[in-house]
Amino acid sequence: MPRFDESLTVAEQLALAVRAHPPTHIARHFAAHVGQFYCRCDFDALARRASALYETRSGTDAWRFRARLDQRLADRHRAPVRWELAAAEPSDDRAA
Repeated sequence: MPRFDESLTVAEQLALAVRAHPPTHIARHFAAHVGQFYCRCDFDALARRASALYETRSGTDAWRFRARLDQRLADRHRAPVRWELAAAEPSDDRAA
């Protein structure tokens, strides 16, 4: 029989974690697992989703999560999360 957390999607697990734990707790765990992501952009996307969930609860909680996560990443000599996505750069579509 599968465990309860195995029956939830990643989005549902994240929503449950955000609901159950303060932002500093989740930020600490995110920073501890940054190296587990093959692509840093996937980590940043997950962090942005967690921040958005905290934002629906409280702007202050979202700010705390972002500030603490960036601080923890800096302590680990890692770049901060790209919180704002840059506009898509125009592609180089040259006519042949």
